[in-house]
Amino acid sequence: MISRKELQYVDLWANKIPMPGYEYSMKVLNEIKKAYEFYNEVYKGKEYTFILSNSQEITFEVLSKNLCHMLGIDYKNITNEYFDQYRFEAFGSSEQLSSYELVQAIVENMEKVAELDNDPANRAKAINYYKSAVKCAILRSFSDFKKFNFSVIDYFDRSDEAIEQERDYTNFKYLFVPSNEALAPYFMMGINKNEGENNHYVTTLIAPSNPKTIFDGQEVAIPTQIFVATSDNLTKINATPEEKIQLLTIYSNIVNMYGINNMINIYGDYAAMLNDMTNVKTLKREK
Repeated sequence: MISRKELQYVDLWANKIPMPGYEYSMKVLNEIKKAYEFYNEVYKGKEYTFILSNSQEITFEVLSKNLCHMLGIDYKNITNEYFDQYRFEAFGSSEQLSSYELVQAIVENMEKVAELDNDPANRAKAINYYKSAVKCAILRSFSDFKKFNFSVIDYFDRSDEAIEQERDYTNFKYLFVPSNEALAPYFMMGINKNEGENNHYVTTLIAPSNPKTIFDGQEVAIPTQIFVATSDNLTKINATPEEKIQLLTIYSNIVNMYGINNMINIYGDYAAMLNDMTNVKTLKREK
């Protein structure tokens, strides 16, 4: 279970929080290691496409260059000059690393990283372990996108700042799953659109303590088909009626729990279903 302290420290710099001790640090580093291995086994080299109940189609990747950010590791901080000595002591070299390489270096030198971060004499603190614990828990919940356990918020930023800046509202989506966590009932994965392209990429993982602020006034759709593509294979998965009903029930509970307007959009799926039924009847008559 995620604790209040872990959520409390999620948005702070590593040097602004009390270090949790060697044992807790190693526990979180092992979760980072599992997430790193999971990325290599499941996400790396794959492209995912979701067909949604509102007729939208989203294609995205989990990019290695965003791996640090996804796991709560501050890439820009750890790779700046201030951390040259830290990287040398932890990894044996102060050379610049990519996001993926930095996670790999941390995983390969976990004991030294935990030791340096928890040393009171060392002012440089690399990892916010509370933040990484939460991020790893979120990533586990979304799994490998081969099952229909998530829905999609077609997010429209209604803040005054967004309206003044005339932001492109069509680019950002939140995938969400029930978390079974009392303090953060839903885990969310933010995906954004590559500028000038049709595909998206994962940008962030969050565990909002007040999910109503994200759900309220936003259109929600459920996935009806999932495609998983590699360089030499394509897997297609269709949602069963039972899976669709389960996702609709989850959203119905959200509407009732937070007292928000029902904004589910299943028109595209409904139209496709009627079209399939018409085609089946036509084929039967022709026979």
